[in-house]
Amino acid sequence: MYNIAIVEDEKESTDVLEQCLNRYSEENNVSFRITTFKNGAEFVLKYKPIFDVVFMDVDMPKLNGFEAAKKLREVDSEVVLIFVTMLAKYAIRGYEFDAYDYILKPIVYGSLKIKIGKVLNERKKVGNRDIVLPVGNGFLRIDAFSLDYIEISGHNIIYHTNEGNYETYGSLAVIEKVLPKNLFCRCNRCFLVNLRSVFKIEGDYVVIGENRLFIGRTRKKEFLEAMQKYESYEE
Repeated sequence: MYNIAIVEDEKESTDVLEQCLNRYSEENNVSFRITTFKNGAEFVLKYKPIFDVVFMDVDMPKLNGFEAAKKLREVDSEVVLIFVTMLAKYAIRGYEFDAYDYILKPIVYGSLKIKIGKVLNERKKVGNRDIVLPVGNGFLRIDAFSLDYIEISGHNIIYHTNEGNYETYGSLAVIEKVLPKNLFCRCNRCFLVNLRSVFKIEGDYVVIGENRLFIGRTRKKEFLEAMQKYESYEE
């Protein structure tokens, strides 16, 4: 299931885009959950980083597509952004906001099919890498590859990343289910390690940067096997 956002003030364009996405869904056996927003202001106000792709109209009242994209990138730097416009010269500016691509109006199925197909193929290659964390009054999207390890302390989950640590409430068992397979493994009941962040293993400890995490006796065999499989995969 892919979550798609359509930000468009013209109902006709919204309907055409939805029809194209539904056709692609049927032809390629993929599922889309589509959420529509009537303008950029509504989108920014209600936005949560749950979307895989955002289709953003450029010419909208209250808050145009570029202004909405700027605010979007302040809270979510990873979501795929595709501008929809009548003029290609406007779409080129979209790359200032790290846009993936653009689609010209009037929207035709052939054009959308190519672009959405490329997006989904790329996401399949890397797997599900995004983790969405509640932070303060908002949300933060983290690329799983940027995680060094995840720690549970009481009922709190601490995400150790190369850009700092983030703490939320949760369960390590639940987190394990949404992480990419063959990339993370527990070294003990309190730590879930990103295997690509491991510098070395010294006796009963795994070294990640300046941190040394204890490898539990009951976890050691499984952890070493996971590490070996990961290294073989990388080669």
